[in-house]
Amino acid sequence: MAAYLSIGTKLRTIRDERKLSQRELAQKAGISPNAISLIERDESSPSVATLQSLATALNVKISYFFDDETPQHVLHVKAGERPMISSNGVKIEGIGGELSRQEIEPFQITLAPNSHSGDRQVVHTGHEFVYCLKGNVEYIIDGVVHMLSPGDFLMFEAHLPHTWRNTSQDEAQFLLVLQTPGQSPDPVQRHFSSYPSLYHLG
Repeated sequence: MAAYLSIGTKLRTIRDERKLSQRELAQKAGISPNAISLIERDESSPSVATLQSLATALNVKISYFFDDETPQHVLHVKAGERPMISSNGVKIEGIGGELSRQEIEPFQITLAPNSHSGDRQVVHTGHEFVYCLKGNVEYIIDGVVHMLSPGDFLMFEAHLPHTWRNTSQDEAQFLLVLQTPGQSPDPVQRHFSSYPSLYHLG
């Protein structure tokens, strides 16, 4: 499988495409300019909440930071070949590709004991589906706590502020599927073939 560009490289590339300074992007995303600088130099791995804030500020789907391939018709990804980032006890594995007209983005999340999605609540369009695979996952949606055990699933409107965490002393793992309605990348691909990040417009 081809090597993946780092999150820092992708962030710097799309920021340049948008003609934004680090300070301007930081203001739009609600994080510090120093955090942007550290991420772009690959000296810091962003939390899930930070990654979502950056994606929202740049008007791309969060998969932009994972994908390096043009849309396909079938994706078959072996367990050991998924692109992955890890930070503060949270491991996020993406599917490593994109289907034509794709509207769902699946991720496998592994949480070390006492790890979480980040300090800020996450808000985005569409819906979110969660399936607990291992351990116990605590999802807080609009102030309400939902405890998930293996086999439990949860689905909700993603505009509601939400976070997730593992408060136990055991590893937890869950499948996270993000759905963004009405995604049709064909016009973008045809008009902006020189701007790969635009394929992931959110």
